[in-house]
Amino acid sequence: MQSKFIFFTVLFLFCISFVSAQEKKDSLYYKIEEFSDKRKSTRFIHRFIFRREADSLSVKSRAKEHSQKSFDGKIIRNINIETIDPFGYKISDKNADPKWYDRLTDRIHIDSKKSTINNYLLFKKGEEYNAQKLYESERVLRNAQFVNRVNISIIDSTSTKDSIDVLIKVLDSWSLKPRLRFSGSKFGAGIKDENLLGLGHEVNFLYSNNFKEKQNNILGSYKAFNIFGTFINAGILVEKDFSDNERVNFSANRDFFSPLTKWAGGFTFEYFMRKVLMPLENTEVFPEVQIKVYSQDLWGGYQFPVFKSNKDEISRNIALLARFQNYQYKDNPEIDKEGFFTSYNSLLASATFIERKFSIKRNVFQYDLPEDIPYGKSFGITAGLFNRSSKPLPYAGISGGFGSFINSGYFTVKAEYGRFFNAAKEDSDSFRFDGTYFTSLQDWKFAKVRHFFSPTYAWGSRLYNSSYKDRMNISAQEEFPVYSGDYIGTKKLILRYQTQLFIDKTWKNFHFSPYSIVAVGWLSQNNEKLFHSKTSSKMGIGVLIDNPYLVFNRIQLSFMYYPNVPFGNNSLFEFNDYHNNMLPLNSFGTDKPHFVNFEN
Repeated sequence: MQSKFIFFTVLFLFCISFVSAQEKKDSLYYKIEEFSDKRKSTRFIHRFIFRREADSLSVKSRAKEHSQKSFDGKIIRNINIETIDPFGYKISDKNADPKWYDRLTDRIHIDSKKSTINNYLLFKKGEEYNAQKLYESERVLRNAQFVNRVNISIIDSTSTKDSIDVLIKVLDSWSLKPRLRFSGSKFGAGIKDENLLGLGHEVNFLYSNNFKEKQNNILGSYKAFNIFGTFINAGILVEKDFSDNERVNFSANRDFFSPLTKWAGGFTFEYFMRKVLMPLENTEVFPEVQIKVYSQDLWGGYQFPVFKSNKDEISRNIALLARFQNYQYKDNPEIDKEGFFTSYNSLLASATFIERKFSIKRNVFQYDLPEDIPYGKSFGITAGLFNRSSKPLPYAGISGGFGSFINSGYFTVKAEYGRFFNAAKEDSDSFRFDGTYFTSLQDWKFAKVRHFFSPTYAWGSRLYNSSYKDRMNISAQEEFPVYSGDYIGTKKLILRYQTQLFIDKTWKNFHFSPYSIVAVGWLSQNNEKLFHSKTSSKMGIGVLIDNPYLVFNRIQLSFMYYPNVPFGNNSLFEFNDYHNNMLPLNSFGTDKPHFVNFEN
C-alpha cells in the first residue's frame, strides 16, 4: 500500500510540474509545495523538480548598457558576490541546519565558489570605475558554461559622492549532465560535470558502442578553466575509438578573450595513432594504413589599443603574434612513395588590426536570454616558412573580416588568401570564405521567426592534400561531421539554411522554440569541376524547451539525417549532436597565425 501511494504521489508531482506556476503569489504553486511538505519523499521529489522561484526572478537580465558618465571617476569600494544554486536558493539563505535532502542536493550540485566568480572579474576593489570592464566581465561570465544567468550592477543605496559598491549575482547552471548519443548503429552514454567542486572546471567521460561491428569507443577529458584568475585554460584528453585509434592531447592556452586583453599564448602537445586512407592517383579504392604522429604547437602574442573612443572604450587593437608548429610522423607506411606522411615544421608571424564590439540581443539562438553578438572589422597579414623534406617554402597571406547590423538583420563575412612561393603553380594558392546572415525577428501569427543563411567556399592546393594534417574535407562540426576525414578534395562549397521559431504562446508554462536546418555541399578532387562532384546533403529538426520554474529548465533536442554518406553510400542519422548555434559566426577575436585553413 505504501509503495502504491509513493508511486501515485510521484506521478502526481510529475503531472503537476506541467501546470502553470505564474508567480510566487500563485496559490497553486503553494498548494503543490504544501502537499509535498507532508512527506519526506514528496518534498525530496519536489525539490528536484521545482525551482524556488523563476530563474528570471533569481537574476534579472540587464536591459541596458552600463553608463560610464553616471559613475565616472568614482572608486570601487566593495565587490559583493551572490551565487544562487539551480534550485533558486542563495548560499546565504540556506538553512544552517539543513535536512537530509538539502544536504544531498548540495552534494550532487556544488555551488560555484565566490573565488571562482571573482577570478572572472576584469575589475578589482580600489580601482576607478570603468563601464567597459563591468560589461566585459559580465560577458565573459555569461559565456562560462557553468553560468545560467549573470547580472553586474551598482548598488545605488550605498553609493557615495566618490565611491560605489558593485553587486554580482550569478545563477548557476545545473552542472552534472548525462550524455546520450545515437547515430546509426552507434550508441553512446556518458556524463559531464561542468562545474567540478564549484571551480568551473569540466570533467567529461563518454562510452560509445557500435553494436553492428561490436566495437567500443572511450573518451575522457579534464579541462581547468581560468586557472588562478589568469584566464589560462588547460586540459588533457584521452581517446580510444572504434578502430582502436588512440589520441592523447595536452594543452594550455590564454586567448585574446576580450578587447581589453594585452597578452595571449599557449601550447598544445598531441600524440595520436590511427588508421587512415592514403589517397593514390588513378584508383578508386584507397589503401588503409596506420600512422603515428607527435605534434607540438607553441604560440604567443601581444596586442595594444589604437584609436580609443570618446568613452575611453577599447575596441580597436593591433595584435602581433608568432607561432611554431612541428608535426612528426613515426613508423611511416612503406607504400607511401609520394611522401604523403612526411614530417614538417613551420614558423609564422602575423600582424592584425581588429575592431571588436558587441551588441546584446535576444531571441537569436536562445529564448529570451541576452546574447552578445560580435560585430566590427579586421585586417591581417601573415608571413613565414613552411619546411618539409628540407625544402623551405616562403609563405604570405592576408585576411579580412566585416560584420554589422543592418535594417534587415545582421551579417558577417570573413575571407582569407594565402600563397606558397617557389612552389609549383598548382600547389601555390589557397582561399577560404565564410559568411552568415540572419534576419531581424519577423512576426508571424503564432511566432517570431529568424532566417539564417550561411555559405562556406574554399579552394586549395595539392600541397595541402599531400599533408594529412591540413587536407581539405567537409567533416567539420558545422558541415557534415559524420563524414570520414579521409574524404578529401581541393575545392568545396557548403550552403546552409536554418529557420528558428520562437512561439508566442506557452503551454503549461513551457515555451517551445523549434528550428530546422538544411544544407548541401560539394567537394571536388584535383581538377574536377566543383558541381560535377557528388552532392552531399543533410536535413534536421530540433527544439529548445524552456520552463523558468523547473530546475532542469532548458533542454535542446535535435535530429539530423544524412541521406548518402561517402565510403558506403549509406544513410545515417544523429540524435542530439547538432545545436542551433553551429554556424560560422565571426567572433572577431585575434586568430593565431596560420596557413589558410580549411577547418579553421
